[in-house]
Amino acid sequence: MMEATHPPRRTAMAWSPSSSNRFLPGEDRAWRRRRNAWGPLEMFPEGQWQAIRVSLEREGWSATQIERLHDQLRQGWPLLVAKHNVAALTRQCPVRSRMGDA
Repeated sequence: MMEATHPPRRTAMAWSPSSSNRFLPGEDRAWRRRRNAWGPLEMFPEGQWQAIRVSLEREGWSATQIERLHDQLRQGWPLLVAKHNVAALTRQCPVRSRMGDA
């Protein structure tokens, strides 16, 4: 009677990102947090983000609208166009925001 042969056992190897070329290296999480944070380090043609945000708050823009404006600025839209886009999307425009646009 022949005995069944089994394939040789492989030793279990701990998986690590460097053991495979299939995946791209991950981002540094601290850098990702800094990149997404609303901070004074972000510069746009209209100035630093903190200064822009303060002026938007004074004009009466809501927090949600300010987030959308921030996204528009990150996409490269000028502030005036970003304001127009957000006002059209939310169907709300603060009355005081029109004073500086005229």
